Amino acid sequence: MLHYDYRPDDTFQCTMLISATYICPVRGLAGLDPPEPTRLLQAAKAAKSLGIEQLMLPVLEESLLGPSRSKVGFLDGLIQALDQVEDAGLMALLIAPAQRVLGLHWVPPYLVRTLQDPKADAVFVDGRVRNLRAFEWWEDPSIIQKRIKVYHDLLDAVSGHAALMGCLILDRALEWSRPDIEQADMVLKAFMAEIRERDETGSIYLGLGWPELLDPEMAQVLARQVDRLYISGGERKPSGITTGAGLAGELELASYLGTMARWLFARPTEVEIGWGMLDRIGDNEETIEGFKRLAGHGLTVANWISLIDPEPKVYAHPPWVLRHGLERVGLIDQGLEPKEYVGTWLKEIGSGKPKDGIYDFIDISKQEYLDDPHTHLPRLWDHFRESIKYAD
Repeated sequence: MLHYDYRPDDTFQCTMLISATYICPVRGLAGLDPPEPTRLLQAAKAAKSLGIEQLMLPVLEESLLGPSRSKVGFLDGLIQALDQVEDAGLMALLIAPAQRVLGLHWVPPYLVRTLQDPKADAVFVDGRVRNLRAFEWWEDPSIIQKRIKVYHDLLDAVSGHAALMGCLILDRALEWSRPDIEQADMVLKAFMAEIRERDETGSIYLGLGWPELLDPEMAQVLARQVDRLYISGGERKPSGITTGAGLAGELELASYLGTMARWLFARPTEVEIGWGMLDRIGDNEETIEGFKRLAGHGLTVANWISLIDPEPKVYAHPPWVLRHGLERVGLIDQGLEPKEYVGTWLKEIGSGKPKDGIYDFIDISKQEYLDDPHTHLPRLWDHFRESIKYAD
């Protein structure tokens, strides 16, 4: 599906592909149900007509923790979802376990402390959203084994499906809670072993938030073991970085953060986009230029945060109820029609080619960056924006 060109200096060249996360517009996520199959097939066909080649399917760990009957029912539904993706002519990537979806943490009960804390992040657990702090699960062998067992059962059900192109693991897990490098390395290896036991060639992705660029040493150790990286976190911006408004500003920042991740971690890198739809889109010509620049920075895939808008009956449920406008960030509406300009935007991504000199704005070595990432990330952002102006 992708054509790779590895070079001695670890750079990576390909035409950018287009992907989208599928969150069922009928059932949502909070009910812990698999996607409704009929609407998934319809949405996948609509995505295919737009040039989208891959859907990312988030799988919540809590969906796999119920009684045996409900667990089997969920897995059967997930297999049916993969069938629908295949029937539409697309490929699927499982985000499993999905831990950060549309700006909200989703975790099982054994990953949180029990006492409410108004200063803690919002997290969906046990059927509702609460403010709870993360439990230090990386230090608890029993929890690690439980999580691996859950993942083992999931892979037993879906491995070998024709639509499944790979798995994204440790989705923003380094942020909940923060492990040391040895702990993270051990858990990563355990999850990867489960995958490789069943599939020696499928792609393994590591899900990182952009905050790893501010503390990158752990991610450097982990990244060299996986095939690709997925960089997300556009629900908030790094401190000290000022962007333009709307989608155009978000695309500029995604280009920068993705390029920095690719430089630091030397892996093929995908980026999450779409948060700019929360704001007024702004000048469409500027947005189109943003898509052209994104496609020119050698990133492998641009993944839209949500393919389709939810139906009104699920607006009152997480994650949509937590943030105004989140229910309208999809590429297609509830009637399966593409939003205004979407066809043009995706065409720009799909037709773009990587440009030379994408790292020319970086004026330091990797070691110098590691010595003070909090200074260099915003400083190099200014250099990046100047390089774009010069190129234009």
